[in-house]
Order: sequence, then C-alpha cells, then structure tokens
Amino acid sequence: MRLFFSLIFFLALAACVSPDQVQPAVSQFNGDSVNIQVDGTSVEFMSPEDRQKVFDKADNEAARICNKGHKKRAEYTSTRNVPTGQYTYAVERLYLCLQ
Repeated sequence: MRLFFSLIFFLALAACVSPDQVQPAVSQFNGDSVNIQVDGTSVEFMSPEDRQKVFDKADNEAARICNKGHKKRAEYTSTRNVPTGQYTYAVERLYLCLQ
C-alpha cells in the first residue's frame, strides 16, 4: 500500500514539470553521432505540445554538438528508453552528424 501511494505521489509530482525545467544532456559523442538524453519520467506525463518543446531542445543541443569542430548538421535517427531506476528512465535520442 505504501508503494502505491509513493508511486501516485511521484507521478503527481512529475506531472508538474514544465518543458523549461527538463534539460537535455549529451550522453555520448564520437564525431559521427551524438546521443542526447532527457528525463523520460517527466516527459511521459507532459502534453504533446510540451513534449515536442523538450524534443526540440534536444534537437538544438544535438545540432550544437555536431556543429562544433566538424561543421556538420545533426539528423535525428532513433529513440530508446534507458532505465535509470526501478520506476525511472531516460529517453535517449540518437542523431547522426552529417555534412
């Protein structure tokens, strides 16, 4: 029962997150591709418009990283969910750095 109430509280708290509070983070970069992660637990409960704003921020971060040094553009290719805990995960978006 305690787990149920904890989960309800956590979900209610996650629903209060705005797109401005979710920051994309580079998880991997090798010159030819870049992986950008955002907090999936927060994004899951956002409206489609707010979710798109978060993914647009991830797109911009990927473009910034790909543009450094090699002057390449970022092209989105895929998404995967990476578990970060028992009830949490990160959304990892893969971008190719193309000329």
